[in-house]
Amino acid sequence: MKKPSQHLIAGVPRRQVRVGMTIGIDLGDVWSHYCTLNEDGEVVGRGRFRTSPSGVEKWFTDLPPVRIAMEAGTHSIWISEQLQELGHEVIVANVRELRAISHSDRKSDQVDAEKLARYARLDPKILRPIAHRTVAQQEALTLIRARNLIVRLRTAAVNSVRGLAKPCGYRLPASSTLCFAKRCMAVLPPGLALALGPVLEQIATMTVKIKHYDRLIQQLTETEYPETQALIKVYGVGQLTALTYVLTLGSKERFERSRDVGCYLGLRPRRRQSGDHDPQLGITKAGNIYLRSLLVECANHVLGPHGRDSTLRQWGLHLASRGSKQSRNRAIVAVARKLAVLLHRIWVTQEPYIPFYAVAA
Repeated sequence: MKKPSQHLIAGVPRRQVRVGMTIGIDLGDVWSHYCTLNEDGEVVGRGRFRTSPSGVEKWFTDLPPVRIAMEAGTHSIWISEQLQELGHEVIVANVRELRAISHSDRKSDQVDAEKLARYARLDPKILRPIAHRTVAQQEALTLIRARNLIVRLRTAAVNSVRGLAKPCGYRLPASSTLCFAKRCMAVLPPGLALALGPVLEQIATMTVKIKHYDRLIQQLTETEYPETQALIKVYGVGQLTALTYVLTLGSKERFERSRDVGCYLGLRPRRRQSGDHDPQLGITKAGNIYLRSLLVECANHVLGPHGRDSTLRQWGLHLASRGSKQSRNRAIVAVARKLAVLLHRIWVTQEPYIPFYAVAA
């Protein structure tokens, strides 16, 4: 007798799961447009609502639980959290995966909302959904970004003061930003002191505010986010980087593998392979710019003259010692990628950091 085939599963028609009502939302700063599809994929409603908590509550409170899709953007964090509290299934789409919307030649708010709804109805995985951090985490992250804003403003002011003094024949002394204003006021002539004095006062004020932000960040790491204490034990990682890392990722369960964090932060090399052609390209730079820059600064410190010895430092120095003149820059990026993976692993396991892991093992 002929044995029954074991490969007929694909030939059996699967029962299609009917998707209920699906809503696509194109978020705007003042007005957001929506498109509603029924179970058969027919458009049964279009409209718009105010991009405000009261507007969302007015339009979505009385609805039965539905699937809602929207793009990641400025307002997607609080709107998705509010909709989830109302009992809806919310899908926040990755903007980089929606070129059919962003590069369309018939782009409009109504059309974009309908496309989001149809993608979510067909297969949510097409949208490459992202996991948003909570509003509380976003508020703490805003504190870090506000500090970064003042740091950049202070840097621009210091460079401007130096540039404005040079045409008058004065070169300001080398100094750290902490005592830059005090040292410059002591050496400036009366004419320049009258013009640049108010700017130097603003630089001193910004320095005081940055120190205040640093104290708030330290308080957050010790009280509300104690998991950062294990990350600070890694050589080269400070409180600012550890807190930014935890808040940007949002949750340690977000990634199944620690290696995926490097890809998420844009530290993975791009690839454009075709046939025998596989060129070596730079990193994707697809993730959070600020956190990536902090990790690069940490990697630069690890490989710098004041970095403490560890397996990671030895590996990075070996990588920097070979190749072309760009080998050190590539080594810094590679160490930053390893730091991203290492920090997530420590965050998940909460194990103590071992500088020479291979030797200890």
